[in-house]
Parts: sequence; structure tokens; C-alpha cells
Amino acid sequence: MKICFVMYPWERVLPKKDTTIRLIKECVERGYEVSMVTKSGISLQNGKVLGKCQKFIAKPNIEDCKEFYETMQFESSTQELVNFDIVFMRVDPPVDNLLLNILELIEDEVFFVNKISGLRKANNKIYAASFDDGTEEVVPRTLITTEVELIKKFVEGNDFEKFIVKPLDGMGGKGVILLDREHMSNLSSIADFYIHNSDTMKKPIIVQNYIEGAENGDIRAIVINGEPIGAIKRIPAEGDHRSNISAGGNSVKHELTENELKLCRRMGNQLVKDGLYICGIDIINDKMVELNVMSPGGVYPHNEANNNTEIQKQIISMIVEKYQELKNEKA
Repeated sequence: MKICFVMYPWERVLPKKDTTIRLIKECVERGYEVSMVTKSGISLQNGKVLGKCQKFIAKPNIEDCKEFYETMQFESSTQELVNFDIVFMRVDPPVDNLLLNILELIEDEVFFVNKISGLRKANNKIYAASFDDGTEEVVPRTLITTEVELIKKFVEGNDFEKFIVKPLDGMGGKGVILLDREHMSNLSSIADFYIHNSDTMKKPIIVQNYIEGAENGDIRAIVINGEPIGAIKRIPAEGDHRSNISAGGNSVKHELTENELKLCRRMGNQLVKDGLYICGIDIINDKMVELNVMSPGGVYPHNEANNNTEIQKQIISMIVEKYQELKNEKA
């Protein structure tokens, strides 16, 4: 089996904590032919999508990810991406539309994880906000806008005691601000800063009802083929409302409750329909607060919290199973 990872440059990989390297290592250990390509290495020539690929040449029997990373050698070649069986999309968000436009040309010929059209729908927070039906059964009440006055009316009209303001294209907890009604006077300046933080155009921001219990952390569920297969609880660093590991939070073992499982599976049905096979769903108080579909992480902290259980093995097995299932359907 030939597998390609469309990802960030190899020198940016953090082997101690990186999810992508663990997926790569698992594929290599299974004997698959595994390559990587960065988004700058993808071209369109004579109607063919080409990749300046680096095939992994790994030393055998290396258990440590750091040693696997440091001893890796590469064999360079330019290949048509349609020659790969599975292409993992592991580029950090936000993704540029040029990359999606090129790769979408071959979406029906290659098994993308995640599917390009699905990423186009869901690689920002608008897709997650679309699950807001006004009842807060799935997500907190959410507004996405560039209008400061609409934000004020939204907060006041819903009687929020506390609420979150964050940029639409943020990641890793960056730019997330917690406000309460006492600080409404600061809302205009904060919202205006985010909206006009560009020389070219207004940038939409997200305003959400603050979910009680967020100060105690959130749940990161790993959802593969629409099925939750593992989870951790992420605890914020002292004095910080953000529980993201990249923001200094810690993680502990967590068994998903019946309500959390129900939420993940309810969303999972739609995720699979949209070709989103590897996802991270962040949950607080039985509500989704974040959906991660572009290069979702969580493998390392999950393994650490679960006695070094290597969940990447289950992930790759389930993805290969889905690939075979779809291949058989086409036959």
C-alpha cells in the first residue's frame, strides 16, 4: 500500500508530542510505502496533480519517536498523487484555498483523509457552528459576524453572564478571550481589534455562550469513521481558561460518558457523510465547543494518559478498513 502525508515541513515536527509522526511511524512499521509532501511541493502540470515527494527510509526496529525522527532518511521523487492509495491531510489550519482547489481535482481518484470537499466545508469554525439549533443540545449558542453592534445585541439578548470571543481562524487556543457582563464596555474595542486586524478586509469573529465547567477543562474525543475510540480530559494551566495542551494545559485519562458518546456519534454520522474520517471533538458539559478536522492532534497525550496505549495503531487499522470498504463499493 502506498500512503502519502500532505503536511508541514519535516523540520517543524516535534517528535516528542507530534501526532503526525506517530501515524507515519505506524504506517512505516506495517511495511507500507510512505511518503510526505509539503503544500509548496504540490503542482498542477498538464492536468496532473504532482507532488515533490520524500519517501521515508527508516531504520528497522526503532521504538522511540525521537530516534525515528532523527535517523530518518528520504528518497526524493516527483509523483502523481493519484498513484497513492491513501493521502493523509495533515497541514496545519487554516488551509489555503489554492491547495484545496488543486487536490479536489483528484478527490474521486484517491482516498483522502480527510476528504477535500469535507475539509472545504469544515476546516473552519463555521461548520461546527452549523450544529447550533438554538437549544444548546450540541453546541453553545454561537454568533459569527463582523458587526460589533450585532455582537452586543447577541450577548445582551441572550443574557449571557460569561461569553467567549475568538478569531474565526484561530487554533491551539490562541486569541480566545473570556468576558463577562461586567466587561461589556471592553467588548467593542476587543471585537473591533479582531475584526479589523487586517489591512485588506474585515475578519469575522466568533462569540459563544460560556459553558459552565470550562474552568475545569474540556474533553478531547478522538473520533475515527464517526466512532469515538478514545478521549482525554485537558486541564487548564493555573490562571488560564484555555485547556489546549499547546496553551500549557495538562491531560488525564477520561472515559467518555453515555451523553458524550451519544454526542460524538450523533455528529459522527454527518462527519462520515462529509468524508471527515479523523476528527477531534472538544466537549464541555456535554456540548461540543470545538471541532478539529485539519490535522487534529491528541494521540500523544492520550497514549501518555492511558499507560502508553498506542491509539495510532487503532486509527490506522480503522482508516485502512474504511479504504478497503470504499474500494470494494467501487468495484
